[in-house]
Amino acid sequence: MEINIKPILGNWTHGWALDQHTVRSTGEPDGFIRPTFDTERTEIGEAIYRLKYRNDLAQVEPIARTIAEFIRGRSELWDIKAILAVPPSEWRRSFQPVEAVASRIGEILGLPSSDEFLLKARPTLPLKGISDKRRRRKELDDAFSVLDQRFAGRHVLLFDDLYRSGETLKAVTAALLFQGQVAMVSVVTATSTRSNR
Repeated sequence: MEINIKPILGNWTHGWALDQHTVRSTGEPDGFIRPTFDTERTEIGEAIYRLKYRNDLAQVEPIARTIAEFIRGRSELWDIKAILAVPPSEWRRSFQPVEAVASRIGEILGLPSSDEFLLKARPTLPLKGISDKRRRRKELDDAFSVLDQRFAGRHVLLFDDLYRSGETLKAVTAALLFQGQVAMVSVVTATSTRSNR
């Protein structure tokens, strides 16, 4: 997959989004309640969209391979000891795309990728409906926890499918650093939004 890497900043040590999610998106009224959108996505953005919203499980492999190749090529990530998925916001889904991709990345790299280590401690409102950064931060206060300190003193990689404002990644990173006592967190997201508001 073709990627266009963008650094992302937060309370983690290193962070990258591999590409934007969309190239462009225009809405048009269709006579119903919601407008229809004509959306052009990047290659990895389209793969993420198909995986999440079309249940196209064939997308797991190319996404995971692209991310694993990126990780192998970064000297900053030579010492990571685990690939950790951001806990899902939509927990009722029978299939969790981010966990599936993180698990496959772990298999490719020969690293653990436990989906039982990082936990959502309490339900939260969907952040895409909250535009104010302070409200987003407050919504995520104490929202995540870790099961134990199995990665204490180690460098872990946190994976998510989409970077928007970074508030969820910051909250999970804080849980890893303070509760999990990890030495370092690096972040890789498959895509980022064009606007980080």
